[in-house]
Amino acid sequence: MNEREMRLPEVDFATAPLPDLHDVLAALRQQEPVSLIRFAGKPTWLFNDYDSVSRSLASDDVLSAPQAYEPLSLTTVGRVLPTMSGRQHRLNRAVVSRVFFPGRMREYAQSLFSEEAQRLADELKGLDRVDLVSQFTRIYTFNNIARILGLPREHVTRLQGWADRLMRSFADLEDATAAGAEMAEYLMPLIRARRAAPREDVISLLTRATVDGEGLDDEEVLAFCRNLFPAAIDTSTNSLGSLLRLALQDRVLWRALARDQTIREQTVHELLRWEPPLVMIPRRCIEAIEIGGHRIEVGDDVRLCITGAHDDPKQFPEPRAFRIDRGGSHLTFGHGEHFCLGTQMAKRVLEKAAEVLAARYPNMRLCEDEENQVIGGVLRGPQSLWVEPSVQAA
Repeated sequence: MNEREMRLPEVDFATAPLPDLHDVLAALRQQEPVSLIRFAGKPTWLFNDYDSVSRSLASDDVLSAPQAYEPLSLTTVGRVLPTMSGRQHRLNRAVVSRVFFPGRMREYAQSLFSEEAQRLADELKGLDRVDLVSQFTRIYTFNNIARILGLPREHVTRLQGWADRLMRSFADLEDATAAGAEMAEYLMPLIRARRAAPREDVISLLTRATVDGEGLDDEEVLAFCRNLFPAAIDTSTNSLGSLLRLALQDRVLWRALARDQTIREQTVHELLRWEPPLVMIPRRCIEAIEIGGHRIEVGDDVRLCITGAHDDPKQFPEPRAFRIDRGGSHLTFGHGEHFCLGTQMAKRVLEKAAEVLAARYPNMRLCEDEENQVIGGVLRGPQSLWVEPSVQAA
């Protein structure tokens, strides 16, 4: 690692709560677009403006996604798409795309996702106060994944526990590896059973889908299914909490979410830019480069800061203003060959939850005596969201 001055050495971005993250990133960006920071105790290069992040997302030949993800993923969830390249990546991506295509996600939104949102919304009826994170968003997200995979709803608590441990692999790799092994012991018999006797669930579809006569083996299906659960934390669960927190501060927007699909889509799109659930993603330098006034050496750890890119005023005028008519594109789901295949599912999950809750509880409001902070320098969202569901209109 280069002998460079570390910015904010007292802050470890992997573990600090960083409620003021946007201000911290803006202060760093004003000094330089690329900074050396502390991440999980190690010096790490932070790319913090739109130009450097967007260009680097598509530069696997210089900043490698597979080499960055392999140390964390191979022993925990397996060889998932971010760790793949070449023919293996093309085959896995093509097969999974056939299962997670937009039409199927729209169908799930009108059936499965809607049923789960309605059921959980029913359970809030008559409660004076409720934490939406623990009593709605987390349960809703994991129930949706369990159902599309054909897993029993009563196993969701166990699946949540494994996912939480897997998502902490950057801080405790040993425990995350153990969680991955426990999840494999649970899932592999189900995968083999579905291959032998398919049903109409995603596990069965993954075992049957082929491209040019080739499909996924059991280990590849396992890796994809195992990764779905921690992925739900860094997209749907955190984003839904942030979305509900934001909308509940704007009564006009809250009620519009109940009745207008276009507004729901616009709001979710802007929310994913305004408060990305995954703040930064890893890369490993495999060819020395000069960028942002620094030389990044082979072997250096890099974090591409999606949140920083979205806060760059050169790309997004008044970036901290929330504007549902802003339009344009953002980087929350990446782009290029590593563009997230769960994009359509994540959006439909968020839209349906917002629709159901806003329609069922038009006067829901945030509890004024709770902070309901959005925190996190890696995974970002509210850890709790205390509301009064059934208050009477003023």
